[in-house]
Amino acid sequence: MLEIRHFVTFKKIIETGSFTQAAEHLGYTQSTVTSHIQALEQQIGAPVFDRMGRKVILTDVGKKLLHYSQEILETYGKIENLAIEEKDVRGEIKIAAPESLTVYRLEPILREYRKKFPHVSISLSNATCGDNKRAILNGSADVSFVMLPLLQDPDLIVHSMLNESIVLVGSPDCSLNILDERYENQKISECLIVNEKECSYRTVFEEYLREREIVPSHTMELWSIEAMKRCVMSGLGIAYLPLMTVNDEVKAGRLKIIPCVGDFKQIFSQVLYHKNKWVSPALSGFIDITLKHARDWSCEENTC
Repeated sequence: MLEIRHFVTFKKIIETGSFTQAAEHLGYTQSTVTSHIQALEQQIGAPVFDRMGRKVILTDVGKKLLHYSQEILETYGKIENLAIEEKDVRGEIKIAAPESLTVYRLEPILREYRKKFPHVSISLSNATCGDNKRAILNGSADVSFVMLPLLQDPDLIVHSMLNESIVLVGSPDCSLNILDERYENQKISECLIVNEKECSYRTVFEEYLREREIVPSHTMELWSIEAMKRCVMSGLGIAYLPLMTVNDEVKAGRLKIIPCVGDFKQIFSQVLYHKNKWVSPALSGFIDITLKHARDWSCEENTC
């Protein structure tokens, strides 16, 4: 007879990528994890995984089972949370967010949430905005934060929180004081310091440069906003970053904002979840706290 724990184990293997990791996360022996999958396969009458060395890959049957497993586990969660009071809310929420929002926006949200819902387990992963959106669509995250142009996706519930200001910054000694039509169709001496290729505001700025045929002397790619800021402050180049990430350094005179003449695509911080996602008490509480904090962000921006 199939049990809920069999579906939990199946989903955990997919999330972790291996039987061994799933066993560690669930506190089982590897033989227990194997027996759970064997029970599923015996009931279905077909394998759910292709074992490719250390990798596990879903079969076509396994992909179908994943969809039903998510429905079963969500229904089970609803049953577990029937008629519970806020102080007794339990469970887990899986959050996906980009580095910028994690570091500069989420800390007070998570602190308040932890205080209000102490029994909820929080899993937070950092990735690009594109990956965070995909995490909602494939079910690997319950709620995601992104910084993108306004999303319109029929499969998503999207709350737009703030039109984020993105600015070009350089060191106080940077010779570039404004980026305007005088620089069109030519190469500038500054190095452009950028983050990962799927970053929305990197894409926006590179489009701006291409449209004007402005070419930086060279490009340096880093995967950390803090590393980017340090390089810029050291005079190694310029970077296009959210104002929230550089505001303290600008106020302290360690960075300067370089005005750019022309229009940019607007980038919004947004929180989203799947339209078919059951909004559990744990998830509902997190969204409510997030939107409450987001209402204060615009006030903070206006005092910059």
